Amino acid sequence: MRKIIAVLASILILFTSSGCRSKEAEKNCVYPPFFVVKDEATGGEVYMLGSMHVGLPNTVYPEEIYDAINSSSEVACEIDLIELEKNQDEVTQAMKVFECSSAKEYMGEDYEEIKAFFAEKGLYNPLYEKYIPAMWSIMLSNKAASDSGYDSLYGTDREILTYAKNNGKKIVELETAAEQYRINAEQSPALQIYILKSSVNLPYNTLLSQNTMLYNAWSNNYGAVLEMMLSTSGVPEELADDYNSYFEEMYEKRQEKMAKYVTETLKNGRKSFMVVGAAHYYAAPDIPDFIEKAGYTVEPVKFDE
Repeated sequence: MRKIIAVLASILILFTSSGCRSKEAEKNCVYPPFFVVKDEATGGEVYMLGSMHVGLPNTVYPEEIYDAINSSSEVACEIDLIELEKNQDEVTQAMKVFECSSAKEYMGEDYEEIKAFFAEKGLYNPLYEKYIPAMWSIMLSNKAASDSGYDSLYGTDREILTYAKNNGKKIVELETAAEQYRINAEQSPALQIYILKSSVNLPYNTLLSQNTMLYNAWSNNYGAVLEMMLSTSGVPEELADDYNSYFEEMYEKRQEKMAKYVTETLKNGRKSFMVVGAAHYYAAPDIPDFIEKAGYTVEPVKFDE
C-alpha cells in the first residue's frame, strides 16, 4: 500500500503544481468532493460534502457549498467538534478505551524502536506509556499533519459547523466520540503495531508528503487517487483478516449508517447538508453505493470555477 502511495505522490506533483484550477489560486481555493441526491416525489434533498479534518488557513470554499447550507434545514456531521471541545469530561471518558497497563509490554520487541523514533521527533511523552499503539499512531499522525502545515483549526468540519451555527441551522450528530475511539482501540494488537511501525519505518519526509498528497487529492477532488489510497494492497497476509475487520468497522458499517440518514431524510421530504470525511465517499462499499442501492441517484455538484 505504501509503495502505491509513494508512486501516486510523484504523479500528483504533475496534477497539482498549479494549485487550484482557476485564477482564485492565490486565495487557497479548494474544490472538494461534493454530491447531491434528490427525491422528486417527496421534495427531499441532501447535499453531501467530503471533508478534511485538518486544513490550511484562509481556505476558500466554493459558493455552491454555502448556498447548499443556506437551502438546508439542518447540517449533519460525524461529531459536533465545537460542542465536544466544551465537554472535556466526555473526551477524557471516551479516551479510556486507549489505556493499557504498559505500552512497553503491549508492544514487546518493537517498543524500543518506536520509543526512540518518538523521542527523536520530540514527540515522546511519558504519559504515552499507559496507551496502546493506536493512540501512539494518532499522536504521530497529528504531529505529521502539523509539521506538514495543516491544522485542525482549519478543518472542513469546523468551517461548515461554524457557518451553520452562525446561520441558525440545526446540527445533527451521526456518531459520538466514544464510538469513533472504540473502532481505533479495538483493532487487533498485531494490526496496531504493524500500522504504527509502518509509519515509524518510513522516512519522516515521506509521512509529510503523504499529508500533502492527500490534501491535494481532496482539494482537487481526484476521486480515483482517494480510492487508491484506501487500497488494502500491501497488508501482510497474516493480518488480512484483522484489517478486513477493522475496515468493516471504520468504513463499511459507518457508511451504511450515514447513507441511511440520507435516505430517511429524502423519504421524509427534508432538505439537509451532510459533511463527513472524504474517505467515506470512496472506501467501497461507500456512501453513494448504499444510497444507490436504495434506489436513488447520487450526482456530483459542479462548481462554477
